[in-house]
Amino acid sequence: MRKLLVDGRGIPTGEEEPFSGFKAKLDESSFDDGFALMEEQATFSVAGATCRVSVELLDGYRYAQVFAPNDKDYIALEPMTAPTNALTSGRGLRFVLPGERFRAAFRIHIARA
Repeated sequence: MRKLLVDGRGIPTGEEEPFSGFKAKLDESSFDDGFALMEEQATFSVAGATCRVSVELLDGYRYAQVFAPNDKDYIALEPMTAPTNALTSGRGLRFVLPGERFRAAFRIHIARA
């Protein structure tokens, strides 16, 4: 996947950089990052002391957002059909014509660690 670079307001600039994953304790790290997926099927996971939560993107999602503020006790793994600000930039935006359908699906797994 590729990390979407943002400006000072947190809006994607259109530039990307390779991202191979984050395998460390969140600890003092903080995330509010968007990602462009190389394939529509991808899995994002986070593990704690007692469980592992995975969000499996099955169909229709080309982007994802990870939000984990370091001063809070939560993390959000967010499937996205387009990156942040797509309604303004047009980047990644897909249109569904009248009478057509769009399908997007994801699955959440929770397992004991």
